[in-house]
Amino acid sequence: MQFTPQQLTGGPKFHHATRIGNWSEDMELEEIRLKDYLKKKETGSLMVTAKQRQLESSLQADELSTSPDGLLHFGMKVMLVSHQTKSVLSCNPYDAVPKSHDAYILTTSPIGSPCVRNVFELVRANNNDGFDGEDDVVHYSQNFRLMIRPFSKIEKPGFMHSELVTALAASKFSRHQEVTALTAPSGETLWQLLYPDNTSRFEMDGEPVPAGSPLVIRHIQT
Repeated sequence: MQFTPQQLTGGPKFHHATRIGNWSEDMELEEIRLKDYLKKKETGSLMVTAKQRQLESSLQADELSTSPDGLLHFGMKVMLVSHQTKSVLSCNPYDAVPKSHDAYILTTSPIGSPCVRNVFELVRANNNDGFDGEDDVVHYSQNFRLMIRPFSKIEKPGFMHSELVTALAASKFSRHQEVTALTAPSGETLWQLLYPDNTSRFEMDGEPVPAGSPLVIRHIQT
């Protein structure tokens, strides 16, 4: 058996507990990370905890309006379902958009149950719009606004808003025209409901809109 000079002179031997590298710095960093984790856990600022709270505040149950006469009325609470994707129009209060007023992204969600983020209210834009001022029935080609009530980080009512695509205003992924909830009514928050069959659309202008029927939603300014 052969021995190294260090072994013959009784020098230190390497074993599994030997510390190498910046072991002291690594231990300090590990302690700092542990303290930071415990502090965030106590204050509820962990990412998983914050995400859970966001979901809880956005998915609070809400109720839809019922129509005794089978027609849409202003003041009703409704949901909009995409015919193509079968998903519902929803608001994300944690995705703010820089606008002249507070604005939040509108997107679609597969969750079909009514909750505060996907229930909107039909609001009449102007009582002097050519229709009976005392009639609250929604008609085809009548101007209206779609309002979402305050919840979570949205402190004021938001109105469905859109504008032409520019370098500063476009959807994140498709770069098409973005749709947001703007907390101030304006000309860019005006919409109309159209009859889905364009061959009969002219004849249906001004007629009452049945509740639960397929619709085409047109943004007036764009």
